[in-house]
Amino acid sequence: MTYLTKSRFQIGIECPTKLYYQNNSDKYANMKLEDQFLEALANGGFQVGALARAYHPDGILIAEKSNEGAIEKTNEYLSRENCTLFEAAIRAGDYLVRIDILIKKGNTIQLIEVKAKSFNPNEDSFTGAKGSISSKWRPYLMDVAFQVMVLKNAFPQFAVVSYLMLADKTKTASANGLNQQFKITKVDGRVSVAPIKQLTADELGTTLLIKIPVGTEVEKLGNEDFEIGGTTYTLASYAAMLSADLNNNQKKFMGIGKHCNKCEFQTNDEELSSGFIECWSKQTGLSTQQLTQPLLFELWRGYLGSKDIITPLLNRQDYFLKDFQEADFAPKNIKPSIGYNATERRILQIQSSVTDLKTPSYKKEFLIDAFNSFIYPLHFIDFETTALAIPMYAGRRPYEQIAFQFSHHQVESDGSITHKDQWLNNAIGEFPNYDFIRALKSALEYDQGTIFRYHNHENTILNVIYLQLLESNEIDKYELCDFIRSITHKSDDQHVGARDMVDLYQLVIGGFYHPLMKGSNSIKSVLPAIIESSDFLTGKYSNPCYGTDAIPSLNFKQHTWLLKDLSDNWISPYKRLPPVFEELNSEQLDELCDDNGEELKDGGAAMMAYAKMQFVDMPNEERMFYYNALLKYCELDTLAMVMIYEGWKDYLFK
Repeated sequence: MTYLTKSRFQIGIECPTKLYYQNNSDKYANMKLEDQFLEALANGGFQVGALARAYHPDGILIAEKSNEGAIEKTNEYLSRENCTLFEAAIRAGDYLVRIDILIKKGNTIQLIEVKAKSFNPNEDSFTGAKGSISSKWRPYLMDVAFQVMVLKNAFPQFAVVSYLMLADKTKTASANGLNQQFKITKVDGRVSVAPIKQLTADELGTTLLIKIPVGTEVEKLGNEDFEIGGTTYTLASYAAMLSADLNNNQKKFMGIGKHCNKCEFQTNDEELSSGFIECWSKQTGLSTQQLTQPLLFELWRGYLGSKDIITPLLNRQDYFLKDFQEADFAPKNIKPSIGYNATERRILQIQSSVTDLKTPSYKKEFLIDAFNSFIYPLHFIDFETTALAIPMYAGRRPYEQIAFQFSHHQVESDGSITHKDQWLNNAIGEFPNYDFIRALKSALEYDQGTIFRYHNHENTILNVIYLQLLESNEIDKYELCDFIRSITHKSDDQHVGARDMVDLYQLVIGGFYHPLMKGSNSIKSVLPAIIESSDFLTGKYSNPCYGTDAIPSLNFKQHTWLLKDLSDNWISPYKRLPPVFEELNSEQLDELCDDNGEELKDGGAAMMAYAKMQFVDMPNEERMFYYNALLKYCELDTLAMVMIYEGWKDYLFK
């Protein structure tokens, strides 16, 4: 028997066809990185779970590895009048769930599902204005609803009360180094997080997790009808369908939709099949060859907000990028601009796919105007940050921003380049933001040269640190705050600093497009595109010029950034860096941080390397490996900005 578990149910709710592909992993490729250790570093879920257990010191872990052993042990404890269990194994027929925290008191059971998600009880709600379940929270509540159904089926004699336990963003940690109490370990392939010792109430400090009753939402989900693939289901009937298909190894196509965009069952691997191609071929009638053409999902969707531009095309059986018409994505009012507006960029992308265009497009006037406004020397900066579910320092809140690293390249008016500064916090369990901003101020305060960032992140982080400083007792806080205000802007008080940073991302949006970028404007997509179109860059960086007297570097010596692959294509510099985590590339690591959006997703490797340095016991040699890898990755981010600038300058002014 193959049990329908929590994780399998969650996959089936996304798309029941995925459940078949996952169950036949020997035949179908899966691009999703399924590594619990790295997921623990990426989202903090294991640590939040461990903290939740620490709040229940009388809890007993059901540690049996076999399903039958875990079920038997759980039933043994549930025969008692009272008990608190972690990972209680509950079976009802073909269903099996492991409940994060189960508290039995007499004939009442509390089911607590712990999630590494933040919640502000003063602002957030599980339901929308009309009383419907919020789409943001629906997957988590469906998870709870499934567990409640299984628990009630298994033990109908008990009353069940359900909760979500989440990180409370209104709470402030009162204990220093709380997150350091929960170390991540991996033994025989199994990942766990546990306190390094039994924690006292003082060591735990303020309760940072909030337990929210969700019985009303769970009952609503249990009773409502929903439609998938033209068939109406309830929670119970849908779970029964998934379980039957799972045990019969039956593949069921339930219709294509915008959810297909992030299907992980795709591949270029000839040894394994692509579930995506199989699924779409079956349901659209398109051939495998046709499905190699750019699909509608590739269209850049910047500035569209929540507008759904995918479903209308699917409804009219248009599946390709070329099928988009301007009316499908054009706003009612287009703001005048000398740069590309969003509609023009989308049209450029569509036209380049139709004509198989390989050359870049420039808005020369827009970029030349920007270049003429720059003040030398130019400063290119990049931050690496994280937001930890469990604060590392007293006085901090869950998911409060932490800036742990920056890199700084400087370009003079004569074109000379220097990797000028870098900073990386190497202390464990210390709040780094104030030392970070002091180092940044020291790097940038000696002239009035233009400062460049890529996207909104650096501006956002500096404004966060500004507020943190105002609440602090740092003796130089006003001096640091003045510096932050001088190089940032803030829309809510209409402040624009005298030296407000220039967003290179916005210059890309308004002034540059290359077909290699497809629908992405992340720096990891823009850099290979500008390299491919610039003889200046390829001529310069295909030689060992970097980390020399000509281009000083803090981390590289006589380094050649550009080499060609066997197909005579330039290899992205990001692919030239050694992987931080064994054989996993940075793109796979970035996918784990996908929820953060495009501008933060590019920092997945850095976020996880820093988390590992903070939360995992390791020898000093290994720690230095991650330290040096972080320095190199961040240096490349600011060098990439410099390369984009150089490529544009050569094109615009030669």
